[in-house]
Amino acid sequence: MTASSIPVVIISSPPVITRRQLPSNWLGEKLYILSTAALIGLLTGSNIACFKTAVEFVREALYGDGVELLRGSDILLRISEMLPLWLIPAVGGILVGLLLTIGDMPPGLRDTVKEVDLDSIRATNATPPDELIMCTNLPPASQRNDFGRFSRKAIAATVTLGTGNSLGPEGPSVEAGMSLSRLLMTNKFFEKLSWVFGTLEDLDLDEVQRVNRKVARDRLLLACGAAAGVSAGFNAPLSGVFFALEIVQNALVTIDFPLKQNTIGSESNNIQMATVGGEALALQQINISAILLSSVVSALTIQLLLGNELALRLGTFDFKNPLIELPLYLLLGAFSGVTAALFSGTAQLSKSTFDGEVGPEIVRDLFQGMPKFAKPVVASLFVGIVSIYIPQVLFFGLVAKLMTTAVSASSGLVGGTFAPSLFLGGVLGAGFHNVVADSLNVLVQQYPELANYPIVQGISGLPAFAMVGAASVLAALFRAPLTASLLLFECTRNYDVILPLMASAGKYILFVC
Repeated sequence: MTASSIPVVIISSPPVITRRQLPSNWLGEKLYILSTAALIGLLTGSNIACFKTAVEFVREALYGDGVELLRGSDILLRISEMLPLWLIPAVGGILVGLLLTIGDMPPGLRDTVKEVDLDSIRATNATPPDELIMCTNLPPASQRNDFGRFSRKAIAATVTLGTGNSLGPEGPSVEAGMSLSRLLMTNKFFEKLSWVFGTLEDLDLDEVQRVNRKVARDRLLLACGAAAGVSAGFNAPLSGVFFALEIVQNALVTIDFPLKQNTIGSESNNIQMATVGGEALALQQINISAILLSSVVSALTIQLLLGNELALRLGTFDFKNPLIELPLYLLLGAFSGVTAALFSGTAQLSKSTFDGEVGPEIVRDLFQGMPKFAKPVVASLFVGIVSIYIPQVLFFGLVAKLMTTAVSASSGLVGGTFAPSLFLGGVLGAGFHNVVADSLNVLVQQYPELANYPIVQGISGLPAFAMVGAASVLAALFRAPLTASLLLFECTRNYDVILPLMASAGKYILFVC
């Protein structure tokens, strides 16, 4: 019987989950992780400062707010003056399509985690699972140009947002942080710095321990990059930390990989599987310290470069009767869950439409035969046409933001949905406030004896309900109530809003599975 004909049997018993083993030089490991986290924060803050400046330059140039920027280029000046406003988003779609023809771009958070896990397993000379290889289709680090991939996506995000397509800057900010951390992971020169800190793996570690330690370390550095991205994107370092511990943590799943045979010539035909990656980020104190450090350094860097400004500016308001109004905030949280579910469903339907999976036969055939680079152009034209009738969908938007954001995100345009979800929630909260206020006024007119009750005498201002609605929709869409509550607090620096935000943000679970 030849070797190729030997049957392979996979053990069906549950694989043993191995906890992370500390290296012999734990102090060196701490120094390596903390110094790398600080470097990630510094690079991310600087990168996002350049990104925000570039987006603002494109916006001012094309929309005429800063035509003097192009005074030295008559050609660009004429182009920006000749283009109608509704065609400007299409310019971004065309440029994104051209970038897609050059090469691929890195995926979103969950698929990025899979790519990092694959690189980590390969770096230890272990055998990656076939499922991980097939779902990422990622060649080894030595055979790809990560800097080119990451740069293409950064440029695509700049032109997408600068031309007014209905997406937000926080997605590219998070991806910028993760991309920079990945460049450090795969950089050969930086890898040699581990010798300085004495983090070489112990020679007596077995294969499972080596893989588990490498996966845990690379996931931590990826989380540091994501935290730094949120911190610099919103000038909100606390939110960056909780983003890593809530949203990034949800994307970290266990990995089953086949062990290599330890004994040559072994007669056993079984393939033994091991499980790694089951450790939570918050389990090790050094992890929290590294994420905190990366987030703080990133925020301080962008504050130094662009100034310390609030991400959101609201008019003056106060919470009149927070306890009495609590049922209203809980009801608003329930409506926010419905809004988030509608947005998520619309985005999935739009994605299926662009993939040619739903719709009439003529629509399916059209999108199935459409090249990938043309889909961002279609989406940007849709945004431009909607802006003819509802101009506010450019940059800020109205309720039509839901549809234009879903179409933009599913077509290949590059941007995030954090900021659009905040806007949708703000609009919902403002509308909810107006309906409640008008209803109470009608109630007092009909039953004057109720005028002495506190709730009838007036509710909190419209900005208060807008903030609560914004946090609630964000929490429902990303399943991250703590991140959403802290983000709105840091963006406004209003402590009074914390309790209503947290109460409302937790109600999304009734409508989001």
